[in-house]
Amino acid sequence: MLARSTMALGAALFSSPPGLAQLPLTEPGKWRPVVYADLQLPGETALPYASLWADELRRNNDAYKAKGDRRFLVANAPAAESHVVIRSPERVVVLSVLHTVTACTTLRRDVAHATLKSCPMRLAIYENGQSRVADAGRGCFIEYAASQGGSAPDMVRNAALAAYDIESRTIRAGIVFQGQAADECQFRVPIPRS
Repeated sequence: MLARSTMALGAALFSSPPGLAQLPLTEPGKWRPVVYADLQLPGETALPYASLWADELRRNNDAYKAKGDRRFLVANAPAAESHVVIRSPERVVVLSVLHTVTACTTLRRDVAHATLKSCPMRLAIYENGQSRVADAGRGCFIEYAASQGGSAPDMVRNAALAAYDIESRTIRAGIVFQGQAADECQFRVPIPRS
């Protein structure tokens, strides 16, 4: 069951800030890359996702402080998230995966400067002036490391993707890692009717 949360994220998502990945109603079943947001010092477009994960960000910050790490007193300890936003005229649905050292476990590493991780996932629904947020289990997150020479990550070899299945009212989330579908990272997250 989805729990109520603040409307700040819903208001920000309904206002359609730039940079939000969304699956338009035309071709919703088409696979698209998810969007990443840096939550360490979140900018305007990342603030809604920092709000969605505020409790986990505090927990991660506290873990760094408990180890005596004081580098992150002004900003969050290292954290990022990936998300997909699905919009209709009546509602906005967000599927988000949070990446922190304290919440994720490593599944595999690729020589192409990427690490596949299992991390917490949440589903948020904003409709009729109300918001609901639910734990959606664990999802997968690709952490891209800085590569030599500053080249961009290989988004064909390692990519996080999402699609929306209208008939089953399900978000499909999947990972291509090392050029192959990662079986452990193929998810179907149903969206409750109300």
